[in-house]
Amino acid sequence: MAGPGSNWNLGLLGLQSIPRVLHMILLIVLTRMSLVFGQLMPIYQDIAQPAQLPKYLRCYRCLLETKEIGCLLGSDICLAPPGSSCMTLYIKNSTGSEILVSDCRRKEQMSDCSYTRASPVVGFWMFSRCCFMNFCNNPQNRVNYFT
Repeated sequence: MAGPGSNWNLGLLGLQSIPRVLHMILLIVLTRMSLVFGQLMPIYQDIAQPAQLPKYLRCYRCLLETKEIGCLLGSDICLAPPGSSCMTLYIKNSTGSEILVSDCRRKEQMSDCSYTRASPVVGFWMFSRCCFMNFCNNPQNRVNYFT
């Protein structure tokens, strides 16, 4: 039965990439869970804060971003109290693929600010960077603050 639909294959429908997409979704869910339920360590409590700090630090938030496409899920602004930071989590693999997650980190979560570790998904590793200026973690400013 030959017809116009007989020339379609799975590659044209994008179905070959479903396992890769499922791995990326799993990686994102596990990463977000580790950020939300990660170990909370109270640090930087004893440091006196200058009197003229703004009431909130404004940070860029994106739950899923790639350098090629930009933010795919949830681009907005998050507000963090003084003493907190803006954070970007980088998830990479050996082929050079890179996924980014940007968010605010409270001062109780500052232990997340500078770590490198293997991801729960085989072949990927994660590292995070924090900065302390308004919108320092947005795509335009990352070059200035994270190099």
